[in-house]
Amino acid sequence: MGPALGIGVLLVVMVVGALPPEVQSRRPPEHFVFQGKAECRFPDGPGPGAYYLERYFYFQQEYARFDSRRGTFEAVTELGEPDARYWNSRPEVLEDERAALDRFCRHNYGVVEPFAAARKLKPQLKITPTDTDPPSHHTLLVCTVAGFFPAKINITWLRNGQEEDESRVVSTELIRNGDWTFRIQVMLEAQPEHGDIYTCLVEHTSLPAPTSVQWEPQSDSARSKMWTGVVGLLLGLVFVVPGLVLYLMKKKGTAIPPPAALIS
Repeated sequence: MGPALGIGVLLVVMVVGALPPEVQSRRPPEHFVFQGKAECRFPDGPGPGAYYLERYFYFQQEYARFDSRRGTFEAVTELGEPDARYWNSRPEVLEDERAALDRFCRHNYGVVEPFAAARKLKPQLKITPTDTDPPSHHTLLVCTVAGFFPAKINITWLRNGQEEDESRVVSTELIRNGDWTFRIQVMLEAQPEHGDIYTCLVEHTSLPAPTSVQWEPQSDSARSKMWTGVVGLLLGLVFVVPGLVLYLMKKKGTAIPPPAALIS
């Protein structure tokens, strides 16, 4: 399914003359917000499936809308009933709304489509392990998928090639980075054993084939060797650095003989 391209317009009503007479007669509160949002939906491109949707909100609640597939206004709540009746009684209003699909949506599709629909950015993958309960060897594996566009993505956790139980998988909400890219984190509660291979498998429209990143638990001996190497490196620096400093200081204090002394 293709993307739904939308344009939202926020209106703070200062003049109520454009509202139906029934609404004008009601005294609004001192501070109120009326919102209108126009949306162009292209499920399968600009063809027959495209439609125009105009929605009206009062205090963040939608109360009336126009859907080009219906061709008339409809009330979403009781508050929208007089508005829908009034707008539907105006032939010039309905004519203008029905023409919006071609005049507004399809006309602008070619301008917006290359960036909003054709643009594809590949996701970047990383697995980060976190020990949640060391005695029981429970580990939380976090698969971070970032920098991708469009938003639709499928992420699966595998253990030794077999899909993990969904009850052990938790996902964050899709995060907008502010630069037209997205990121998401999918976490798996695991109890890894030596020899296990965990895979974070990602499917996205920007990828010619699914891509993945793997993580393997380290054995206790491997961890011991790693820490032994780190400690050895630190001890080596403790002995080498002071000697290097003394050598440089001594070299700096050595006087260079004048040329005449060298000749004699």
